[in-house]
Amino acid sequence: MKIIFSRKGFDSSYGGGSSPIMPNGELLSIPIPTNVKGREKGIAYSQLRYGNSSYLDLMEELGLTIPKPTTCHLDPDLLPGIFPRKKGWQGAFGQHGAALSHLINEKVEVGDLFLFFGTFKRTSQKEKIKFEPDYERHIIFGFLKIGDILSPADQPDHPIYQEHPHFQNGALYYPRNKVYVASREEDFGVFKYNDNLVLTKPGYKKSYWELPSCFHPDQGCTISRHKKDKFDWRGNKVLLRTIGIGQDFVVKGNPEIVNWAEKLIDSSEQIG
Repeated sequence: MKIIFSRKGFDSSYGGGSSPIMPNGELLSIPIPTNVKGREKGIAYSQLRYGNSSYLDLMEELGLTIPKPTTCHLDPDLLPGIFPRKKGWQGAFGQHGAALSHLINEKVEVGDLFLFFGTFKRTSQKEKIKFEPDYERHIIFGFLKIGDILSPADQPDHPIYQEHPHFQNGALYYPRNKVYVASREEDFGVFKYNDNLVLTKPGYKKSYWELPSCFHPDQGCTISRHKKDKFDWRGNKVLLRTIGIGQDFVVKGNPEIVNWAEKLIDSSEQIG
């Protein structure tokens, strides 16, 4: 099994802010806006529900940038309760173009595991929800184990996933376009916050990650896009200076990393 760290949701480049750690600890990744210049289709933020509010309501309360048009690229799609679903729906995640080529070149396949991370800040709520004066951190907010790989070009009117952005925009993304889906409910989910999900080393910029020793190249690990000079020892931990280029970092070479990922999922409380 390969592990793929996949960067998703709002940040300073896409969306213009952070996703919120909700007051109850739920990690609510705000999907990025649709690419207007690219003529992308998407789902309106006002159609996505969180409790009694829409995502658009929450974004306005938090002071996040409201794009025009107010539609988003809902991907990864991991929360069943935020939008009406077709029977048989499971969590899904799409890639296209150069990002997909990277996954193909790294031989990502059925059975591999995506760990989705994003930029998050804490929030509090009295009358309204607001961001705390907190620093930005990269935090793992969800996961998806690949059960199948769909090609929108082969089935553009898929009976279950036709509203997924990589099916909605199949003609725009053609020919390099795939959707990775889970086979079972237990193979995808979104987490509530705990310290073990935080990648950023305390006191450092968000792109500086503190990882277990099994992630160091000296222990047989490789992380795509990262040369050995990006890794340093900090006692019995690894400091990784992650790069800003690329959405997905494919990890392989040390089976202890799979054990780490599986324990992380099993020990983390999930939303819903």
